[in-house]
Amino acid sequence: MTAEEWRERLATLPQKEIQRLLKSEPLVMAQISAGFRPGVETLKNPIVLKRLAEALPKNPKLAEALEAVPIHEPVPSASPNPARTLPASSLGDPPSSKEGELKAKLREQRAALRERDAELTELRARLGQCEKERDAALVERDSERKARETREAQLERERRRKVPEPVVVKASAPTATAPTLAAEPPTSWFPEALSRLLQRGHDATVLALCRELLTDDSLPLVARAGIQGAYAAALDSLGAPDAVAQSRLAAEAFLSAGQPLEASEALLRSFTRNTPSTAERALLQKLLAMAERRGELEALSQSWLRQRLTRPAAFACLTKGLESVGKKYPSLLPEPRATTLVPDATVALPTTSKSVATVTARKLVQAVDEGTVALVSQARAGLQALRTSDPGLADALLEAVGRLSPPSVATLTATRLRPIVVDASNVARHIGDPLAALVTKKATGSTTQLVALREFLLLHGFFPVICIADANLRHVVTDKAAYAALVERHIVRETLPGTSADELLLTEAHAHSAPLLTNDRLADWGKQADGIERLGFTIHKNTVTLLPV
Repeated sequence: MTAEEWRERLATLPQKEIQRLLKSEPLVMAQISAGFRPGVETLKNPIVLKRLAEALPKNPKLAEALEAVPIHEPVPSASPNPARTLPASSLGDPPSSKEGELKAKLREQRAALRERDAELTELRARLGQCEKERDAALVERDSERKARETREAQLERERRRKVPEPVVVKASAPTATAPTLAAEPPTSWFPEALSRLLQRGHDATVLALCRELLTDDSLPLVARAGIQGAYAAALDSLGAPDAVAQSRLAAEAFLSAGQPLEASEALLRSFTRNTPSTAERALLQKLLAMAERRGELEALSQSWLRQRLTRPAAFACLTKGLESVGKKYPSLLPEPRATTLVPDATVALPTTSKSVATVTARKLVQAVDEGTVALVSQARAGLQALRTSDPGLADALLEAVGRLSPPSVATLTATRLRPIVVDASNVARHIGDPLAALVTKKATGSTTQLVALREFLLLHGFFPVICIADANLRHVVTDKAAYAALVERHIVRETLPGTSADELLLTEAHAHSAPLLTNDRLADWGKQADGIERLGFTIHKNTVTLLPV
């Protein structure tokens, strides 16, 4: 019997008898009652009957048992029916034509249902085939992309390793021989190219290139020093633990190449303690002697003074080092002018922009908090012009900003600014200690981690820092008042209740062409994440390290 024939027969069998037989076949019972509560009443459901009818042709034993069940006939009522007691000759006219029409319509509807089921089956088969073809196309596309990237990387490595042959130009006169002109070696422009990549924020690319270039022992001293300096600067930008040691090595390389100004910047990055070490004092003394021989003491002093506000801890360490090794240079670090500004004191900036013609320290901090790119860019240009005309007033304004928000000073004075989008919920819920995750009973959020990471990004040239959080984060953070203050100052943006922040994070990353800082995999977000750079991170005891992915 077909499934359709079984459906008609099952409608005539007693449900209790069907239920009794199904108990002997628990697998069939579970299959047909999926989504329903098992019972006699469930067998009256058309969906359950349809499943049973489709399962019977595959289960001969149960089908044979059901065929043996007698067809249920209606029980006659207690009161005699006059129509049944009359003889056939007295029944009168045959059944009306209306009953025949109803039966015909029922047959037509059953036929239409069978046709519709067949069409649905065919459509499902087509859909399955289309999905298989789509998956195969996606796999093929990914394979082609990976192969293309591998070929491009291999060609790029071969191009870097290839050294151009000298070009010889001969004079037209046969008796005269022209001098040989050698093409400029690629190592001469490597440091400049790496510096441009750093300015654009491609720290991970710079690290990979520097690691490969520094393995070449034939590099000239100047090129090696520039590459070593770029490597140390990229590590410092990412907050890597070995950035201090690499900065010290870069300072030594610059001194060996006879570049005291570049060495001073690298040496200042290595000052992280209260007082310099013996090795650092020796490097500082060698740096001062070289700058004096070259007549660059004034330029060296200006270079250090520019970083007095952006790196106050390193500048304090430098001052203590100069007290011991730089006593014969009393005017090397002149005392700044004693100008003090309150946070709401107005300062006129020499700029054509009306929005920043007069600013206050509080207004500048608010612009950095809210990520107002246009106002911050105009203020940076105005501060640079003010430093030329009145450096004391410029320093006083930056000091007032630093009293309100030290990271904002770095944003107003950094040589590069790069936008970044932050998954605030992922940062707040980050657990830096893996062992602590084993004993954590419920998910919590840390406002302190969020603040520490934002300050780290501002200090390392990232702006605007667009922090986006799920609406439910405010309910799980440990310091709810501090988190509410971040939201009120527009430092953190929340999504609407009941929605996920993922879509907004991807939208902002595409809109600003910015990397996305999160430890979640972008592969989980599908095609929307194509073309977005991801940065990972670790936070342990409020020490932040970025992880290029």
